[in-house]
Amino acid sequence: MPRFLLVATATALMLMAGSAGASAASPSTPSLASSHVYLIIGENSELGQINKVDAPYLLGTLKPQGAWLTKYFALTHFSEANYVGMMSGQFTHCQQFDYSAATCHQDVDNLFHQLDGKGVTWQSWMESMPSACALTSSGAPKTQNHYGAKHNPAIFFDNIEGTGGVWGAPGPECIANDLPTGGTGPNDMSVFNAAVQNDDTAQFNLVVPNECEDGHDNCPPQKNGVAQFDAFLSREVPIIQNADPNALVVITFDEGTSDKGPAYSQHFSGGGNVVFLALGPLVQRGTYLSPSNHYGLLATLEDGYCVARLGGAASSQPIEIWK
Repeated sequence: MPRFLLVATATALMLMAGSAGASAASPSTPSLASSHVYLIIGENSELGQINKVDAPYLLGTLKPQGAWLTKYFALTHFSEANYVGMMSGQFTHCQQFDYSAATCHQDVDNLFHQLDGKGVTWQSWMESMPSACALTSSGAPKTQNHYGAKHNPAIFFDNIEGTGGVWGAPGPECIANDLPTGGTGPNDMSVFNAAVQNDDTAQFNLVVPNECEDGHDNCPPQKNGVAQFDAFLSREVPIIQNADPNALVVITFDEGTSDKGPAYSQHFSGGGNVVFLALGPLVQRGTYLSPSNHYGLLATLEDGYCVARLGGAASSQPIEIWK
């Protein structure tokens, strides 16, 4: 299929809004409710750091299959704010500093809760998490089993983590939907892989590798974060595509290493120019020049599931990459 360019519109990247907006479904955003969606998140890499030596699978195999955005930006620094913002259209000062869920949890609406209201199933898959809905980090850096709770947005929302909307001991919904991908041995994705192969995953799946496989830490044997995430993708994406050729797979990073992009905070500027790649039969292949960010991704998901756009997504353009 020939490649093409989608010329950037005059719409600028928007400032964050503070409340839910009315749904304004884009006619170009397809319904996502009839497909499995897998959103896979890497860590701390600028688009310019992704090269053919360290990321041969991402650039050589996946990029030609999908829609590649060259001007896609994270929201801010650090990790937690980007994960929470990606799922709720906002984040707090507390979350910018990666403080614990016990300190930074919020009573705000979010995509997970919106999907509940539409009867759309969701799962949040966390590699190396020791138990469902674990509220604190575990494992050790560079040991291929480090679960970072700051990368698990579900535990920061009162109406997902708690019982009856009260944050505390993990409630039944969080335990049922916020799941380990396997055990706490090195790089264990066995439970997730079995669920994919048995058609037992949800309609929407957030997939977060551990802090070696997502590229957060430089771990053996590669000792190269980009190469580690590339190796993770080379194992997991074929499992998804072979089991479900109709799946939509989205790959991005929580943040980059620069301050490029819109400034959503008085404390940090933009979160960096990061990879965005979407794969699947819904997607028109090509390289796209239109600017977007994690709020644009949220707007796209919310339009695809026919729910209201939240926070910064309310004033964001959806990502238009569809057939």
